[in-house]
Amino acid sequence: MDLLQYFTNTTDNFVPIGWLLIIILIAILILHIFLKAYAKKYVKEHREDILNINYQLTRSCQISGKKLSSGIPSYLEYVRLLHINDTFPCSNSIVSNASNSKTKYLIKYTNIEHSEKCISMIDFCINWRKELNVLIQNMALFRAAIKESLPFYVRMYVSIEELSLEWCNIPGDMLKMPNPTFTFLYVSPAGNSQNGCVIELTPTVLEDIRRELYETISKKGHIKAERSAMTNDLREAIKKRDNYTCRICGNSVFNEPNLLLEVDHIIPISKGGKTEASNLQTLCWRCNRQKGSDI
Repeated sequence: MDLLQYFTNTTDNFVPIGWLLIIILIAILILHIFLKAYAKKYVKEHREDILNINYQLTRSCQISGKKLSSGIPSYLEYVRLLHINDTFPCSNSIVSNASNSKTKYLIKYTNIEHSEKCISMIDFCINWRKELNVLIQNMALFRAAIKESLPFYVRMYVSIEELSLEWCNIPGDMLKMPNPTFTFLYVSPAGNSQNGCVIELTPTVLEDIRRELYETISKKGHIKAERSAMTNDLREAIKKRDNYTCRICGNSVFNEPNLLLEVDHIIPISKGGKTEASNLQTLCWRCNRQKGSDI
């Protein structure tokens, strides 16, 4: 008779193995409950010590977490207003072109406008996402610091991630918030095939969009300002300076009394030229048309 059969069949002097297993499980459960309660007590008693050891990191996470939490409603609202987390049904050619010219097509097919208001919203989104990325990195360091400060048996019974979020008063969902994604989606008329271009609007992509908007707005402002600087008095002064003679062909009102003379920007306004005497010249209408926007 082997040992297991002996214990199983004996009822007078030994506890049946089934009851023995139950007793062992109950003991393990009691030990588990005790250790969990002790771990919880340990964390509570040593909380301030752990935070003080990592004071700078703790304060940084707490301050950033509070700031980012308060900014969530604005961030989500700007994403909604800009339509940068949408799906745009389109042709297959647009999908292909969007893959090669992301910034151009995002500006064209989202609700992004060439305005200071849009730039302000994009700036907020860029800064918010960048600060969130920094917080995510710091929270990883903070969790590692907490883990290093706790005994092994305590780490077995507490969630370090939950502790870090609780101690820094940070909503866990915020750290998992993904970047907005804009999708150009083509679906065939029969619905049998589809093609798409998914663009994740990371801070880098948003910065590219912001740069494009700023350059366009600056260019428009420059053109408007320089054109308004071209007064009738300035035109007449340039013609007089050039002796009412075309600077290219040499024709003048002295040779052709009805000759139409125009004042031309040597470097065109569209290419950064300014409305100042050194950048202005007198041309006859023929030469001015031929020159166009060339320098």
